[in-house]
Amino acid sequence: MSTWNAGPGAPFPPGSGPMGSGPRFPPSTEHVRNIALDIVLTILTLGLFNLWVQHRQMVAVNAMLGQQKYSFWLWLLLSLITCGIYHIYHEYRKSDDLSRLLGRQGSNDGLVSLLLTIIGLGIISDAIQQARINEFHGSTSL
Repeated sequence: MSTWNAGPGAPFPPGSGPMGSGPRFPPSTEHVRNIALDIVLTILTLGLFNLWVQHRQMVAVNAMLGQQKYSFWLWLLLSLITCGIYHIYHEYRKSDDLSRLLGRQGSNDGLVSLLLTIIGLGIISDAIQQARINEFHGSTSL
């Protein structure tokens, strides 16, 4: 039996994550964001700040997954080409991944994000996603 000797920033041993498989990185505050401030800045900039929110969330979810699943530039390109239809799918997929990372099998987070984005409340979907990212990293504050 070997001992797990990991330096700073190294993943925890396989099997210690919330789903019991794969490496789990130590909690960090790098991806914890102020949700209320994100909403206010998105409204004040007429939605432009949300591009930055999307980028930060993609970086955070990629780090949580331990793989490069989300690409900001590909998301932006496909969202523009499909007149926003890809963005609706993207919000569903990201919420579903966050639910699985938090061990919430059977959760309707993906469906909720899908519906909120379809009816034009994507900012609320992003707030819920950021709350899940914050929760993953041990923060429960707004």
